[in-house]
Amino acid sequence: MSRWSSIVVFLVVIAATILWFAFSSLTMDQRRSSEILDIKYFSTSAALTLTDVEARSDSEWQKLSGARGSFGYTDEHYWLKFSIDDADYDRVLYIAYPLLDSIHIYWRTRSELVEYQLGDKQPYFERPILISDFAIPIAEAQQGEFFIEVTTSSSMRVPVALMSETDFFDAKLQRRLIEGLYFGLLFCMTVYNLFGFLASREPEFGIYSLYTIFFGGLMLSLDGLGFRYLWPDWLYLQDKGIPIFGSLTLLMAALFAYQLLRLKNYRRTLARGLFIMAGLAILSLAIGAFSSYQVGIHALLALAVPGCLYLLIIGVYLWKKGLVYARMFTIAWGALLLSVMVNSLGYLGIIDSMFIQRHAIMLGSALEILLLSWVLAVRYNEQRREKLIAQQRYNEELETRVEERTFELEITLKELQEVNNELEQRNLEDPLTGLNNRRYFTQQLEREYRRSRRNQKPMCLIMVDIDRFKAVNDTYGHGVGDDILQAISKELRKQARRPTDAVCRYGGEEFAFILAETDLTNGVAFAEKLVAHVRQCVFSTRDGEHSITISAGVAAIDNTRDHSVHDLFTAADSALYKAKREGRDQVVTTSIEE
Repeated sequence: MSRWSSIVVFLVVIAATILWFAFSSLTMDQRRSSEILDIKYFSTSAALTLTDVEARSDSEWQKLSGARGSFGYTDEHYWLKFSIDDADYDRVLYIAYPLLDSIHIYWRTRSELVEYQLGDKQPYFERPILISDFAIPIAEAQQGEFFIEVTTSSSMRVPVALMSETDFFDAKLQRRLIEGLYFGLLFCMTVYNLFGFLASREPEFGIYSLYTIFFGGLMLSLDGLGFRYLWPDWLYLQDKGIPIFGSLTLLMAALFAYQLLRLKNYRRTLARGLFIMAGLAILSLAIGAFSSYQVGIHALLALAVPGCLYLLIIGVYLWKKGLVYARMFTIAWGALLLSVMVNSLGYLGIIDSMFIQRHAIMLGSALEILLLSWVLAVRYNEQRREKLIAQQRYNEELETRVEERTFELEITLKELQEVNNELEQRNLEDPLTGLNNRRYFTQQLEREYRRSRRNQKPMCLIMVDIDRFKAVNDTYGHGVGDDILQAISKELRKQARRPTDAVCRYGGEEFAFILAETDLTNGVAFAEKLVAHVRQCVFSTRDGEHSITISAGVAAIDNTRDHSVHDLFTAADSALYKAKREGRDQVVTTSIEE
């Protein structure tokens, strides 16, 4: 079986297990809620006394369809009434919704009026039966009429059931199994990703751990389990828990998606959208913490559905981009979006189903958390693979560079050895002019060529020849010719101003300039300036003052093509002789042949 198949099978098993427990709990609740209650109700904006309510005529009461009142968000006071007959066993009157602010129960028996004040605005340990919902005990052989006043800033849902005490606690045990499985899953995912963060220091693991913790806090608030087990004396958190934990969950979801998906590498507009979502989550958090519950929950619901939808759009976009983990990311947020939308419809009273109210978001979020944890693992493995590939590429490049440097070092050492050997035999300086001689020129040209190739920089070679120098020797003698060679060498040396510029006497009346990191344009400009300067000079000799001109040939390489030192020298030399043929006292350049 492939890795993908194994993962899918695992997720299906987990989801099926939760679904089976959920449906088992639902059917058991329905089977055990055997006593059918004839419930009537009315609503009013004003607070009434029990006397006022009992005085109302039957026409002012409406019959409740079933035993589950669902009226959406409202500020009205809802009154319910029904009667119960006696039974030969202990019973429990059960209201299976933990987010009601105030439940005032009046039970008029044959002999007395019994009152109960319940709701999550009351301290937890004052409840007659310590459960996350609301229930009161009814002893055997008891009967009477019940009047229940309910007010809440949450959704007005009043699911009333009357069952035997045994069936009631059996049903609660079944419910605890579902909750234990669900919150056990959240705990395992939190610890798993927390260890992932500590081991890898990747921020997405830490953010996802916080996301799972805050989502767990949201579910604890929705089910009333937080008030039962974690903050029974903290009425503020019980009142504000859903908008606070919900906003923190959306904030972590936005940060997690930004960190995980690297959207800035694909589309910066979508990345900015996540920052907007995070900002709105912070705003929703402030509203939930400091305003009424009703305002806070509406702000949260207004953000939750568009936020999940936006994350779903991002997943579809990346799916089309071909990301491996985008499909699971999309399915995860699709499952959560569906459960949030269905749960929101239940809160608003559009869907009247306690199964949806109890289990829809639990099922959707369990699947979403499992899938996102898997996506995170896949993303981390992909990052590790990318880093390993990058490290391998870097090592290969480093090894290549070391080999190149080693080769260059060997050549340099060899050249140094050759220079030391040659220095013992002859001087590299021309004895007449003091310039570098032809041997130096040959070696320096090769060195600069290699450096140019290594650094990917251009280099230029200028060959210079004194015009009609033979006539000077024939007319005035070689002594005057030597004076002119010495004088012009000084002028040429002055023009080579950079430390890297080399001027050499190539032979006779011919000279050469090696210009490092100089392209053809700058080389031609240098040569033209040199020719113009010599034209204006007057040289003192033993036979008086003389003026001469020079011709120059220029060639350059830019390393965009595979040229050799020989190609460079041949091009410059050809340009020089072309200048002499075409009239002298000028600069000519020619291209290097392919």
